[in-house]
Amino acid sequence: MRIALTYNERKEDSEEFAELLTEEDVERLRSALVELKHDVVLVEVSGTPHDIIDQLVKARPDLVFNVAEGTATLSLAREAFYPAIFKMLEMPFTGGEPCMLLLGLDKRLSERLLRLRGLNVPHGEILTQDCKELSDDIRYPVIVKPNYEGSSKGIHQESVVESAEDARELVDTLLEDYPEGVLVEEYIKGRELTVPMLEAFPGKYLEIVEHVFEDTEGEFDIYDYEAKQEERTVTLKCPAELSPTLRNDILAMADRCFQAMPCPDFGRVDIRLDENDTPYFIEVNALPSLLPEASLMVAAKERGLSYTDVIGYIVKSAALRYDIPIATQVFAEQKDKTIRPTCREAGIAIGRFEPGKYNAITDVEHVKVGHVTHIEDNVPVSEDSEETTSVRTGMTAIVPETEQLFDNHLVAGGFILNGIGEMSGLIQAMEWGWLETPIILTNTLSLGTVHSGIIKYMLDTYPDLGRKVDVIIPIIGETNDAFLNNNRLPVNTVDDAVQAIREAQSGPVPQGSIGGGTGMISFDFAGGIGTSSRVLHRELGGYTVGVLVQSNFGKMRNLTIEGRVVGQELDPIFPQNARRGKSYGSVIVVIATDAPLLSTQLDRLAKRAAMGLGRVGSHAASTSGEIIFAFSTGNRASRLAKEKSRILNLSFVSDEAINPLYEAVIEATEEAVLNAIFCSPGMSGREGRYAPPIPVDLVQKALHPARPSQTSSASDAVDDDVPE
Repeated sequence: MRIALTYNERKEDSEEFAELLTEEDVERLRSALVELKHDVVLVEVSGTPHDIIDQLVKARPDLVFNVAEGTATLSLAREAFYPAIFKMLEMPFTGGEPCMLLLGLDKRLSERLLRLRGLNVPHGEILTQDCKELSDDIRYPVIVKPNYEGSSKGIHQESVVESAEDARELVDTLLEDYPEGVLVEEYIKGRELTVPMLEAFPGKYLEIVEHVFEDTEGEFDIYDYEAKQEERTVTLKCPAELSPTLRNDILAMADRCFQAMPCPDFGRVDIRLDENDTPYFIEVNALPSLLPEASLMVAAKERGLSYTDVIGYIVKSAALRYDIPIATQVFAEQKDKTIRPTCREAGIAIGRFEPGKYNAITDVEHVKVGHVTHIEDNVPVSEDSEETTSVRTGMTAIVPETEQLFDNHLVAGGFILNGIGEMSGLIQAMEWGWLETPIILTNTLSLGTVHSGIIKYMLDTYPDLGRKVDVIIPIIGETNDAFLNNNRLPVNTVDDAVQAIREAQSGPVPQGSIGGGTGMISFDFAGGIGTSSRVLHRELGGYTVGVLVQSNFGKMRNLTIEGRVVGQELDPIFPQNARRGKSYGSVIVVIATDAPLLSTQLDRLAKRAAMGLGRVGSHAASTSGEIIFAFSTGNRASRLAKEKSRILNLSFVSDEAINPLYEAVIEATEEAVLNAIFCSPGMSGREGRYAPPIPVDLVQKALHPARPSQTSSASDAVDDDVPE
């Protein structure tokens, strides 16, 4: 994309030019845009309108990246002036509309608007040369500041005064430098917070930032000009330490501010808390600073974003608004391994049942998950070769009942939707209906190695194996990672399998390109391991169903989310020749539940998981092995009882009450596949290949306007599924 970077250069270090950019600032922005593979033209816009228009016309940009604050000669319209020119020239641009920039620069008008919207706003009034009378009902102390300035211009420690006499004296002084108007408003004594916003970032709001004033003993805690120029110590604390309730109140206020005063692409709301922690609106900034030390960048860093990432999000947001084709380079691999949102964290809630605490298979009590991951580049293809390659592989272990599994078997079942794949041990498990080993998922050519690894773990852990008990047959699922991984190299080892089992943990499960899913691709996006869970309401049994998938299937054009085939909108954006080609890959689904079920019931539960695969876009293509395994921790039998007893007694859910479990496993399977994709930051691989991350922002746009949440309350969920 050809981008014109418009700015005002800071010619001198005085307060008048505080908002403008230095050469270093401009170069930082230019370098970030170049890193994003854009063609950048610098346009300094401090000249005459004729000169500005001439430069822009010659630049012929696809998009204007605007950071021009304007100069004093433009007076109250200085920020809005340049976007007005862009609109006249019909040039797409980043940031706010002219009317919004006019409104945002007028502090008092903004406050009046938001007070009408029901927000807490400090009481105050604007004074000019023609009207200098202070009302009698204003409460002291007050802060006196220019009404139409930014970057803390005109704000100093002396700006807070505690009497009408001092206020009038300061108003007279400020009006000499800022004749457009001076704002006198109640000073809110308390913490100062900022809520930065990136419109294209999942969830939109970054972390809340607090300005901590460290050397203001005997002075007022305000972010004045001296603090902005680093003459006083102010620390940006991110995230701010807030109670969950207060944090929600602040984000809700910020959201209402942005609804009333839209800030396309990026923006910032400043809020102060009074001594009772009541939030008060201070200011909306539709053109916030992009300096590395600014609050927006500090909050972005806390969310794992680099400076270039932030600039990329701003460009993407503007490109979406103007329907500008997005270059594939925008979706470059995130080298810093940023933690990406699950689909639920991105605002996509699947189905009506609530997830468990971790929204993972580990919500089923005693079920643990462990990963071993191999990501290596420049690996010799052989000992005597100078040729190198890349490794993208690993394994993921699902470990139920770690200390008891060998002697206390769990009821198990399964279903093969399409058998072009392998799950070692599945035939025996479905025939006998029992699980007696941990389950490991890996790549196709590592199946034998992992089999040996599970055997080694079982031999080391259970002395009776091979003595009193002859054999076990482990459960191992595989999918093919050969597109990104050179699977000729035997990097997955027997010890890796043992490690994955021994290091398995309960609690949150890392997802995406990790473990057995490291080199996997789902719907032409990176992503392999995903998980989700559902908890039935007490009236429906209160059971938990957890699902973990190793997802390596699907074509982008078929990707379906919440019933909408979003893949049809994403498919044209990404180059066809960079994709996997004819292979449709495979998927392994592992289901765990604490509901007491028989093996035949688990077979039926596994069949319903296949419907979850269908919901997300599977049609069980001829080369896509789609295999499902299920087990219940709610039913078990000891090895001794199975060997000695003629009759085993098991409790099980009646068929009259099983339907909610079917529905829950469909929801959890659908969401697990989406999480496998959403949680991956992209993955490079052998021969220069690359699987991009799913563009969460584009998915959100495709689903907009969001449908009402499908999640229902407990009373809603108690329906005809409750047995009489």
